[in-house]
Amino acid sequence: MIRTSEPVAVGALFAPHLFGTTQIEKPVLRNFRKPTARPKKEAATRNERVAFVEITENHPPVRAIQPLLTKEAKAKTMENYRKHIVSYNERVREKNSQTELFNVSIQLAKAEEKLTPVQIEYSKIFLRKNSCKKAVIFNELATAFNTQYGNCVELKKIQTVKFATELVFFQMLHLYSMQMEIQTLEYIKCGVTEPSTVPQFEVNSHHITNLKRENEFSIDVNNKTIRNHKERLEEAGVLYHYLFQGHKKGVKMHINSQILVVFDAKTSILGFAENQAVNLSKGKNVTYNNDTTRTYKNNIKKRENGQAAFLDLGTPAAGFLSSFYKNTPPKVDNSKLGGGGEIVKVSETLSDLLENQIIPDQALAKNLSSGTYNNYSRIKKTVFDKEAYSGTMSRENFKALVVQEFFKNAAKLYRDKRVFVGSWKIAINSYMEKMFLSNNGNGTFLYSKQLMADKLEQMLWRLNNAGQWFNKTKINPLFPNQYFDFTRKTAKEIGFEYTQKAYDKHVNYLSTKPRKDKEVAKKAIQRVVKINHAKKFDTKMNSFFKNRISLSELIEFVNTNLPPEFLQKLHTRIMQQNQENISKLN
Repeated sequence: MIRTSEPVAVGALFAPHLFGTTQIEKPVLRNFRKPTARPKKEAATRNERVAFVEITENHPPVRAIQPLLTKEAKAKTMENYRKHIVSYNERVREKNSQTELFNVSIQLAKAEEKLTPVQIEYSKIFLRKNSCKKAVIFNELATAFNTQYGNCVELKKIQTVKFATELVFFQMLHLYSMQMEIQTLEYIKCGVTEPSTVPQFEVNSHHITNLKRENEFSIDVNNKTIRNHKERLEEAGVLYHYLFQGHKKGVKMHINSQILVVFDAKTSILGFAENQAVNLSKGKNVTYNNDTTRTYKNNIKKRENGQAAFLDLGTPAAGFLSSFYKNTPPKVDNSKLGGGGEIVKVSETLSDLLENQIIPDQALAKNLSSGTYNNYSRIKKTVFDKEAYSGTMSRENFKALVVQEFFKNAAKLYRDKRVFVGSWKIAINSYMEKMFLSNNGNGTFLYSKQLMADKLEQMLWRLNNAGQWFNKTKINPLFPNQYFDFTRKTAKEIGFEYTQKAYDKHVNYLSTKPRKDKEVAKKAIQRVVKINHAKKFDTKMNSFFKNRISLSELIEFVNTNLPPEFLQKLHTRIMQQNQENISKLN
């Protein structure tokens, strides 16, 4: 700094060079251009949670042209899953035995005070920072720490995969089948013929916990439990290729190609990885029956046009989606094939019990005529569903069972009435000949058992509706050979076929009921809000008339807090009150 005797301005005392610093000149910006947009952040992935890395190494995802998860594919996948888990749990137990020996050595070292003060303090810091981490990640970090500072931190034991995780995985597989079906339908529309990697499974715990069957939750757990099981499956290498795309979307993962088996709708074979550890030589390149494959593809095309071989709105469709809990044994009552009895296997017992219910048509007609079934209690719907999805009855026998079940329930229409055997026999013969048949251009075929079971529910609903109508009008039903005549379709003919219109109205009511309920709820909310606004308006008007607030405050409040129509009422209300005040003075 140069010394001088000349006077200095006050502002100069605060110059930047006063304390020996120099002023930094701001750079001059030339040819300034707006920076380009930041690149979109890529999806986050992770691979560190796998307990044994070699489980997922060199195992690319399954490839197929038009993949679907059919019942057979799910069964093979669950079989592979169980074998994989058995092998994995054995490795985990072996690893945990080694971990236990290692931890004992550290405990002995601590007991004998062989650890240095540095090791003791550093191990405390390490545990305080990493003790909350999962076993796989913690052990990796602890091993690196022990390598650097000596063995002073104990390792965590890896948990084995329990049976409950299998139930959760089965639910995941069902949800995955629905997700895969959406993409495959688009592939079929576009005529895709080249194989590609199967889509990743979007794991959404909320969707899994809300899966339902017959209006009951398929699995009674919360979202946290599903996330815990997902982490366990990730450790076991069942789920891998983790992909996180934001908190508003579920994570995406692949199912291990050594486990997943898919049905290719294009080639009609079960597809899986060629190097699967599980021996599936018996199931490899299995070609489906031509009729089954043709019907399967025809249904896909019909679904695009809204003409699939399913029942109308209001009944469950049994096309691509298979039933839940294939491995859960059903309960069969010893008396009426209801629930709550001893546990039996469907394939061995339930089908036999149902076939034993079938009797000759002539014997059925005699029993109906004699009033044997006047107080008949129907076989539960769940029993028919179990047989339809997992039973061994032929379609012909199942049709006979359904038709006889229908007429046993129809006997209630003729309680306390005399009906001849021949009349019942004619009606039974007609239904046996004409019901549950369809023609797809290549001949006449029976409905699937799922469709027949669903159709029975429709028919029983119509019987109940008809019984209520007869009781209300006091009209006697025609004899069975006339009442169940397929040609009586008008109201004046009083035939069973006319009840189809009542059922259609019922289905339409069920479909529109949620929308109407929402409209009623919306109007109720609007009505309450309007009442509250009117109360606020009256309160402020009274405050204004009592000189508690000014006119400007009143206008501001109404304009800010109430709908526009109240501001329009403001002038009218004030003038009306003034007229009332003048009339009182006069």
